[in-house]
Amino acid sequence: MIGTRYFGIVDQGTNIVEVRPTSLCPLNCIFCSVAAGPLERRRWADFIADREELAEALRAVAKLKGPGLEVHIDGMGEPAVYPELVELVSDIRGIKEVEAISMQTRLFMLSEEKIRELAEAGLDRINLSLDALEPALAKRLAGASYYDPARAAALAEFAVRNTRMDVLVSPVWLPGLNDGELPKIAKWAVEAGLGKRWPPVLIQKYLPHKRGRRPDGVRPVEWPEFWRWLRRLEKELGIRLDWRGENPFRVERRPAVPKPHRAGERVKARVIARGVFKGEYLAVPLKLSGDPLLDRSITVTSDKRLREGDEVVARIIEDEDNVYIARAELVFPQSA
Repeated sequence: MIGTRYFGIVDQGTNIVEVRPTSLCPLNCIFCSVAAGPLERRRWADFIADREELAEALRAVAKLKGPGLEVHIDGMGEPAVYPELVELVSDIRGIKEVEAISMQTRLFMLSEEKIRELAEAGLDRINLSLDALEPALAKRLAGASYYDPARAAALAEFAVRNTRMDVLVSPVWLPGLNDGELPKIAKWAVEAGLGKRWPPVLIQKYLPHKRGRRPDGVRPVEWPEFWRWLRRLEKELGIRLDWRGENPFRVERRPAVPKPHRAGERVKARVIARGVFKGEYLAVPLKLSGDPLLDRSITVTSDKRLREGDEVVARIIEDEDNVYIARAELVFPQSA
């Protein structure tokens, strides 16, 4: 459950631990950093993590890191479509080191009943991805005619008014596309009562990614320009938007999960599935310890078509945050 960006656990050496239950997503956002959604032709597989294995690995990570953790449910897809979401939240709440549970979501696919269930299971905060309130623009950004921003906003209001949960709205600024929507979103967040325990709005800078989608006409800005723009908007609205210099999420350094492999090393592994993107495969080392803190999944890239069961010698080319990408150098096909 550690080692791949597709699913599982991602640790950046802090008290915030990211849990990724699925890579599935019903939308096709035109700026998606991971190119998720049913219309993406570069993908050829998706994943739904085994809940019990995910919880077991998380318990081991939490024990290593100690108390005062926040578990953030996120991923290469939409966490709200995970079929055992309520049960997963309940599992996480049962881990003694966990203080807070949050989830990044578009929210519109949930119901009021499901939101109540999530609150009762222990979800503390929804990070709402909402990039426009104007319906036509919101549908365009989401790449889906069935996306309903009004429903997402209504469910967020329901959550803050009828459950113990808080909601934080986190729109992405797409210069030239949704500039006029961000003031409306910020005003709505404050008026609707978002931010009971955490900031009500946290605007994100658009960051193009190698595998992500890049909307036509959007010019990424550098960080100094982003902060200048954000401060001007903050002054115009009278709403706190720039949280630098403070730590509202109480992020602190914690022991990182051990790194059993390093970039440049070669590893013998067995292919167990396709990866998310074409040309990628999910593999595991031939020798496993049975310890979730030490065993890793590895994303293997190959020009040659691989099959489940093939064994490879692969050179690790990336190891950041215990996410491993390796290049196949030798392939030993499975027996016919």
